[in-house]
Amino acid sequence: MGGKLEELKRLEAEVSGCRKCGLWKSRTRAVFGSGSLQPRLMLVGEAPGSQEDREGLPFVGAAGRLLTSLLLSAGLRREEVYITNVVKCRPPGNRTPLPEETEACRPYLEGQVRILEPGLVVALGRVAASVLLGRPVVVAREHGRRTGCRFAGRSFSLFLTYHPAAGLYSGGNRSSLEEDFRKLGRLLRARPRTPSCPLSPPS
Repeated sequence: MGGKLEELKRLEAEVSGCRKCGLWKSRTRAVFGSGSLQPRLMLVGEAPGSQEDREGLPFVGAAGRLLTSLLLSAGLRREEVYITNVVKCRPPGNRTPLPEETEACRPYLEGQVRILEPGLVVALGRVAASVLLGRPVVVAREHGRRTGCRFAGRSFSLFLTYHPAAGLYSGGNRSSLEEDFRKLGRLLRARPRTPSCPLSPPS
């Protein structure tokens, strides 16, 4: 696991000093990602929020607490998965990342996928799904489905669902999220389990 850890740390150092788009000007900390070096699955969200920007860790705010609960409903603990975002710096006001911002950060997500080689990736919301699939995605039509995906030279299964933040403001979206994660749990129970190796949070 040492090789993967060193590769991720080098990539994280690049992200910390990145100035490829204007988001570096307003960030407190870049948010690289955290989790297992042998993840049962990889979760990809959109971008950090205000609490993530302060702590430098993904999904630690209200949406993160909901995500932890959803993972538990699927039979997963956070330390068994790897969590990151398409964009590593918080957009002002938590707005949707601009195309030039997702494109600037794309090499970092590609690097994470190449290093971790996940067999299953969960796209949390439209932005993540669109970047990974390379096409527009309508989550309301496609959530709860597994599809084949090739990204960063790697092939894996991609499971689409809503971003957890959507479940905080809409009961309908929350119900869809809960059902999607129940489906995810059934999918995982049908897959062989591999041991996980935790990656310490960034210092």
